[in-house]
Amino acid sequence: MTSATRTEEFDPFSPESMDDPYPAYADLLRAEEPLYLAQRDMWLVIRYDHVRLAAKNHAGLSSADGIAYHRSTLPVLFGLDQPDHTRLRALIRHDFSPRGVQFWRPFIEQVCGELLDEAVATGDIDLVQQAIILQPVKVITTIVGVPDDNLAKLKLTAGVLESFIANAKVGEDAPEDPDENALRLQAAKAALSSVAGLSGYLGNLLTRRRTEPARDDVVSKLFAAAASGGVTENEILWLCLTLLVGGQETMTHFLGNMLDALLNHPDQLRLVRERPELIAPTIEETARFYPPVQNVFRTATTDVVVGNTTIPQGARVELSFAAGNRDPRKFPDPNAYRIDRVTDGHLGFGAGIHTCVGAHLARLQATTFLRMLIERTDDIALIGELVKVQSPAFRGLDHLPLRLTPRSSGPLASAQRA
Repeated sequence: MTSATRTEEFDPFSPESMDDPYPAYADLLRAEEPLYLAQRDMWLVIRYDHVRLAAKNHAGLSSADGIAYHRSTLPVLFGLDQPDHTRLRALIRHDFSPRGVQFWRPFIEQVCGELLDEAVATGDIDLVQQAIILQPVKVITTIVGVPDDNLAKLKLTAGVLESFIANAKVGEDAPEDPDENALRLQAAKAALSSVAGLSGYLGNLLTRRRTEPARDDVVSKLFAAAASGGVTENEILWLCLTLLVGGQETMTHFLGNMLDALLNHPDQLRLVRERPELIAPTIEETARFYPPVQNVFRTATTDVVVGNTTIPQGARVELSFAAGNRDPRKFPDPNAYRIDRVTDGHLGFGAGIHTCVGAHLARLQATTFLRMLIERTDDIALIGELVKVQSPAFRGLDHLPLRLTPRSSGPLASAQRA
């Protein structure tokens, strides 16, 4: 086995890295082995083959200490190891299978169509804040079985919860920088309040739903599983919370990333307009190029060999999906965004048992959104500065100011004018 390859220059938590880590990844990917970041006392796995294999090593690399750099234990689905993870995921597997999500296609098309009709009629619009952010909220709350009269509250709450999972920590090992520590404590307190608020809301909702007739949604199916002893009340609450958070935030990020990539590569935007059969490949290339979940952390439960390097027991290990997706060993010319490339095996939705449970739903939402946006517009132009989410773990947009030029000809345009 080789000794640790150390690097003192790359900090995944610096503002520069959070804004754009890809130039650094291009340099780091020249290394053949995982990297040890001494200043953060963590390991960085970036080669495609290493990331994929490590993501499947569930015995040696545990999720139980949380998926972010700072250790935390929340009973969310992506923070569980086997056998609990496998048992709980099985309860919702059918609902989020390729066949299961097709049941929701008409509803998704209705939601997407209404939002985009209003957006195109507005013309100049912050598309993230006024349309994109609402689509996944409406979709996932309906699938789970949450009333839509609390959409705004749920969106805000889940967003704060995600920031807690990704960035915040209260307790030991606080940073030496007092300003950074103050911001982290402020975020953590807000997030803890958010967790309590959303947990209370879901708890009350579940109590009320037990007295109502069963519906075709996740909550009703989980109640049926609970009746046979397959899941506890607390597990139902946290499973619903996981779906709400993952289904909202990451989908919002994905749609923003897709438009960011297309606007920065106008030749590819023209290509997908000319060849609608490339809409589905555009989704896969976006997942490769700008995955909304950039990385996850694991804890080594024993000495773990990755490549030819031994990572010691107890170490925190970052598996970088974003870097692996830009590995030239796997994807030729990896820093080019090309919607007609072969993307088989990309890590945009993760790998192993923790592969995104909503991946098929995400694909359906994204293809519907892009198809309807193209059908309704002749041009999409950036009219201001886009604002990225500042996070070491997630890649997305907070603001995307656009001018949407309505389609000037064709049956859809005629129907809109009528």
